Amino acid sequence: MKRVLLAPACAILAITVATSAPAQDHFPSRPVQLIVPATPGGPVDTAVRLIEPSLSAALGQPVVLLNKPGASGTLGMHDVATAEPNGYTIGQGVNSIFTITRISETSVPFTLDDFSLLGNYATDVSVLAVSADAPWQTLDEIIAYVHANPGKLNYASAGVGTVSSLSMQALAHRFKLSMVAVPFQGGAQLTTAILGKQVDIGMVPYTTGAAMFASNKLRALVTTAPSRLPKLQQVPTFAEKGIAVNGLNLIMGLYAPHGLSDGVRTVLAGGLAKAAKDPSFVSKIESVGLFGQYEEPGKARARLESEYSDIVALNRELQN
Repeated sequence: MKRVLLAPACAILAITVATSAPAQDHFPSRPVQLIVPATPGGPVDTAVRLIEPSLSAALGQPVVLLNKPGASGTLGMHDVATAEPNGYTIGQGVNSIFTITRISETSVPFTLDDFSLLGNYATDVSVLAVSADAPWQTLDEIIAYVHANPGKLNYASAGVGTVSSLSMQALAHRFKLSMVAVPFQGGAQLTTAILGKQVDIGMVPYTTGAAMFASNKLRALVTTAPSRLPKLQQVPTFAEKGIAVNGLNLIMGLYAPHGLSDGVRTVLAGGLAKAAKDPSFVSKIESVGLFGQYEEPGKARARLESEYSDIVALNRELQN
C-alpha cells in the first residue's frame, strides 16, 4: 500500500521541481547593484549614469548605482572582487586601476584575475587646462614660464595612481619641468580648483570640461587624445609633442567578480553589448564629450595587458 501511495507523491514532487527550476535559473530576477569607484560628477560616474537606463532595459531589471570612491578607485573595485559571483554585484571598471594604479601602488588588494571582464564601452581623454584669464595661451608658454620659474607653478591631479597624475609626470619629464602637485579626489574637484584659481593648471577630463572649453571658461593647451578633438582643432595632442599616449586615456568598462557561471556571464556581457549600441545611449554619450568604444571581453582584456606593458615602460623612463 505504501508503494502505491509513494509513486504519485514522487511524481508530484518531480513535476514541482521541473516546473520551478526555470524560475530559479532565470537571471537576473532582481535588481543588479553596480559599484562606481569614483565621486559623482567625473567621467567615470558620468559614463555609467548614461549607460544605466539602456543596461537596465537590456537586462530586464533595474541597475542600481552605488558610488564608493577612494584609494584611486581600488576601494570600490575591491568590493566587486570580493562579492559573491552570482552576477548581482558588478562594477564600473577603469583601465587605469589595472595599469597605472597597479604599478604605482603596492597595496592594491586584487589583480585582473579576480574579475570577469564584461567589456568596455566608453573612453574619455584628458586636456591640460588653465583658467580663461590665465597668462598662458599655449603649452610652449607654460614650458617657458616653468623653466624660468622652477617650482613656482602648481598643478591639480586626481592623486597618485591616476591618469591625470601620470599624464602630468610624463609632460614634466618630456620638457624637464619642475612643478608642485596638488592632489584632489576626482576630475570634477580638480576642474573646480582650476576654475577657482586654487591651482594654476591641471589635466581636466574632457567630459568634465567640454562645456567650459566651449564657453571660454577654461583654455585648453594640449590633449591626450590620439588625434585632435573635433571641437578643439587648434589644440595639439601629446603625440604631436612627442609623448607616448597609450594608457593615458580613461577607458570605462563593466567588471564582475571572478567565478561567474557561463550563463550569468553571457547575460551580463550581452546586456552591455546591447546597451553600448543603443542609439539613445550613443547620442547621450557623444553630447557630453565621451567617445563610445565598445570592446567585447577578450579585446578588453588584451587592451589592458598591452597598456600595462606600455605603462611599465613609461614608468621606467620617468625614473631615469
